Amino acid sequence: MSSLLSGMSDFYHAVRLDLSQPAKYLADSLGRHDPFRILVIWEDRVRVREQLQLMADQYPERLKDIGMTRAEVRAETSKAFWQR
Repeated sequence: MSSLLSGMSDFYHAVRLDLSQPAKYLADSLGRHDPFRILVIWEDRVRVREQLQLMADQYPERLKDIGMTRAEVRAETSKAFWQR
């Protein structure tokens, strides 16, 4: 039960952080009090991670161009949508 509570606590803190400090390019395009801002941030994270995985699968030689290894891609794409 404590791991569930710990996971919920991590989620809660991640949400608060995203609401208070979203990515700069998203913060500029969204109003500070926009109720859908968190959803836009999470959708962007999912989309970027899907594209990163696709690139790693189809064009692994390009990982060097962006300065990532397969292990780093795996670690990034395995994160939940609320994790930075």
